[in-house]
Amino acid sequence: MVAWKSSSSFEEINTVLIISQDAKMTEVWETLFLQKNCHVVCETTDRNAVQTSRLLSPALIVLELALPRLDLVRLCSELRDTTNGTILLLAPKGNLTEISDYLRAGADEFLSTPISPMALLIKSMAWLVKQSSQLYA
Repeated sequence: MVAWKSSSSFEEINTVLIISQDAKMTEVWETLFLQKNCHVVCETTDRNAVQTSRLLSPALIVLELALPRLDLVRLCSELRDTTNGTILLLAPKGNLTEISDYLRAGADEFLSTPISPMALLIKSMAWLVKQSSQLYA
């Protein structure tokens, strides 16, 4: 006999790629995403992040690297080429031109830092729900 789960009880396991050099915050974010049944992969460099994203095509990327603006724009573009998942860019408050550059390059949302871990989790889960509802619409 085969048992089937109804679609209402089905929980998709989303892959989350965290790209950050802040080991303490990465550990906090990783713990929160694991509690939400996500598969979490962490990277600390832009080169490794692009390779990992290409390999896994994550549903969500949390990007928080201290890079010059043009390097961050380039990284957003390279990550966008690897996945249709959501890219959340965390950075100190920037001017509207910088934020616009990041969004045009592929980031889905710009979040000013510092940001509370719970605020990031709420924002992330909202994007994942939106993304999965579009897949099954």
